[in-house]
Amino acid sequence: MKCPSCGVDNDRVIDSRASHDGFAIRRRRECLACQARYNTYERSDDSIKCPFCHEDNNRVLETSSGEGGFAVRRQRECLSCRRQYTTFERSEERTIKVVKKDGTRAPFQRQKIRAGLEKACWKRPISDEQIEAIVVAIENDVHARAEPEVESSYLGELVMQHLRKLDQVAFVRFASVYRQFQDVQDFVDELDGMLAKGNAPSSGRTS
Repeated sequence: MKCPSCGVDNDRVIDSRASHDGFAIRRRRECLACQARYNTYERSDDSIKCPFCHEDNNRVLETSSGEGGFAVRRQRECLSCRRQYTTFERSEERTIKVVKKDGTRAPFQRQKIRAGLEKACWKRPISDEQIEAIVVAIENDVHARAEPEVESSYLGELVMQHLRKLDQVAFVRFASVYRQFQDVQDFVDELDGMLAKGNAPSSGRTS
């Protein structure tokens, strides 16, 4: 688990306890590099309790790093119903705010980046792994800035940079929404700009 302050993966757990609802585990950690302290919360998409039978009795089958080192992924098996599920432990100490065009602020959420990418890549020859790689790259970029706020326009440009290299249909889909194209000429102008730079993205086809 990388420290959200300095990015070093070297810490110790000071305290560990279940949340009040039993659906998460809270761990207080101290970075051994910069001595910063932060909390991590481990929960599955539904809960630490088995999402199928809701029993709190499981064993960890596999532990691995995820999301560029800023999360720990654990594959678990419920000892009551024997079904498997995944939990993710993430740092929630440092909340990055996204500054929208109207000046309002909202917490940065990787799920929103992924949802936008999935819409743009719908029915394109793009795998979930490729989408996740873009999400991780953007998330790492945001954390590497070490700033408490990031402009929504900056995030939009980051997404388009990655899609430009990946698939031209997905790129234009995203750009049409993000830049609010009003007519066909807006599309033409955008494509002309790409071609003029000599870096038109791949269409996803092979000859």
